[in-house]
Amino acid sequence: MAYQNINQYVFPKVFLRPAVDISDLSLTSDEKDFNEEVVFSNDVIGVNDGNKLPINIDLDSEDCNQQLTLDYYSYNTNNILISKSYYNPDNIPASSLSGGCYSSQTLFDIGLTGTDNGLMSGLTGVSISYTKGLLSNAQKFDRYSYDRRFKMFQVRSMVPTLSSYFSGITATTDYGIVSQNGFNEGYYNDLYGSFYQGFYKLFGYDYDVIPERYHKGWTVEMVLKPRVVPEYEPGPGETNLNTIYPNNKNIFFYMGTRAEDKFYHPADYTLSGAASGYTPVTLGLTDLGTSACYNSAITNSTCVTVYPKTGTTTEHIINYFSRPKISEQTVQNPIKDPLDDSMSNSLAIMFSGNPLNPNICVRVLYFTGSCITTGSCFNTGLTYSSGYSVSTYCSTNGIYDSCTGTTFIEYPHWVLIDATFERNTYYDKCDLLWRGGLGDISYSAFTATAANNSISLVRPPITHDNLSPAMEEIIDINREFLDQKSDRIGKLKISVNGKPFFVLNNFEEVIPRPLNTKRERQVGVPFNLSWGGGTQGLRENLTFSALTSGGTWTYQQDPQLFPDSVLSGTSLSALTNNIIIEKNFAGTFDGSISQFRFYIQPLSVPEIQHNFRILKNKFSLLDLFCSSCNYTPEYVLLTTEASDPITSESGDTFYVKLV
Repeated sequence: MAYQNINQYVFPKVFLRPAVDISDLSLTSDEKDFNEEVVFSNDVIGVNDGNKLPINIDLDSEDCNQQLTLDYYSYNTNNILISKSYYNPDNIPASSLSGGCYSSQTLFDIGLTGTDNGLMSGLTGVSISYTKGLLSNAQKFDRYSYDRRFKMFQVRSMVPTLSSYFSGITATTDYGIVSQNGFNEGYYNDLYGSFYQGFYKLFGYDYDVIPERYHKGWTVEMVLKPRVVPEYEPGPGETNLNTIYPNNKNIFFYMGTRAEDKFYHPADYTLSGAASGYTPVTLGLTDLGTSACYNSAITNSTCVTVYPKTGTTTEHIINYFSRPKISEQTVQNPIKDPLDDSMSNSLAIMFSGNPLNPNICVRVLYFTGSCITTGSCFNTGLTYSSGYSVSTYCSTNGIYDSCTGTTFIEYPHWVLIDATFERNTYYDKCDLLWRGGLGDISYSAFTATAANNSISLVRPPITHDNLSPAMEEIIDINREFLDQKSDRIGKLKISVNGKPFFVLNNFEEVIPRPLNTKRERQVGVPFNLSWGGGTQGLRENLTFSALTSGGTWTYQQDPQLFPDSVLSGTSLSALTNNIIIEKNFAGTFDGSISQFRFYIQPLSVPEIQHNFRILKNKFSLLDLFCSSCNYTPEYVLLTTEASDPITSESGDTFYVKLV
């Protein structure tokens, strides 16, 4: 493709020949091989192409939210965001998508996990529905109804409403959002501990709104404004994620699984070593089942125990029809390590340092491994050892370093951030699965195999009855995945206000994947995107406690779902749970948010700069290509030394909006 620069247009048409006898400057009037959208569009790139821009959320658009009045002190369950655009690779007409051609499915197991981020109000008696079509305008903002448009909601904690916190948590966590209306930017949100989160795929079900992996890469674009002085702060007995985990402060984008598998351990699992004195709070839940165990009308769920079994009992028989029992054998099931679900499944982007001139950081949790010698001699042999690393890469410069010494960096500003991952190699549909993808860590197996009960598969034929073993997808991260690292390598490029700012070379692609557990135990947990924060992990986890005489469940928190930072200082400090998502990614953005876009291809520099030009005036974005840093503030800075009637204790700072 010819570049959109007259210095690089080539032959023949009309051209200018410089004094030196080389034709490197030419003009043309009929060049077609260029990005017409960059040149002629009056809107952001891909606004009418859901197969390029499937997620497009603008808080100032009534197509995306209901522009509710949001208050720091109360939670509004109707605060739902939905994308204007949607992924439609088959180019199905909108009339067919919304004309009742697509049926809906209802999932009744969502409560098992949906309470942990506040989507659902209980572990049982709740459900969500989804369709591959489009919901009506009257339904699209329904919290529990999903179509092919990506949907997000404000996260919260259900623990204070349904139970009490574990003893290691000494304060209630605030998750506040406040709505605002700007002079130019219109409706936007100030974040005070909360953020928006949503799933784009449901593992094991026919629901996905963007692909699992992309041919060349992706781009996420956000309009943000860091905050200097908060208007609201946690009160007595309250806290927020940034106070708990200050190293996670100002995460504004997260992609991957929002938590580990909360049902990773058997309900009656007995611990050994230093933690041997601990009695699991889940001890009485060994036979608790999923929704299909109690309602035969539920056909899209399998009846399995909520917590895995410690062992599988196998009957050895000769005559299937008369079933004479020969013997029983119990096979111990291995205890799962929750760390396996989080490695190479978590990516965050954040600001760091001075909010008026922040650096930009990228944090990734990677699966690592190597071969090590197992003996003292060189020929003893090799053993493969796996592990993990949490890597944080930060820019050396602030985003406004070019304005150092000016009044510009004395005030908060809106900023356009683009993060683009571009893989070194383009892959087609098949290669996406097998070239560094999920093909080698994902396979289908009979449920009997997964339960260490393969002997049941060689019994006499049992097709055509309800005892037939079912197939399920198994996820097992392994050495083959590590060996294909080179197929995931590319560049992660950060742009600020349309200008390239920060590049990470040899960056390993993060491909979000399911948890290694039954689909009923992980509804809505993997394949998440967060805007304005990272993830709570399992900090707000709830599980069953006891069944009351009235037939309703009471809830409690499971100590085996907390990181060591929460358990330390309690009587359970000896527990080691390998829960690491919370302590590395539980953080929120201190500031304002307005627009969020996710492209399923890497945007080019001209496309990113085009979006900057479109948004520049609305958000008063600084032009870093020709910045004079001349700035007339929309806000005036007041201190106690200022001759203003606003007073406070010495040292306090205020930003007052000019009218």
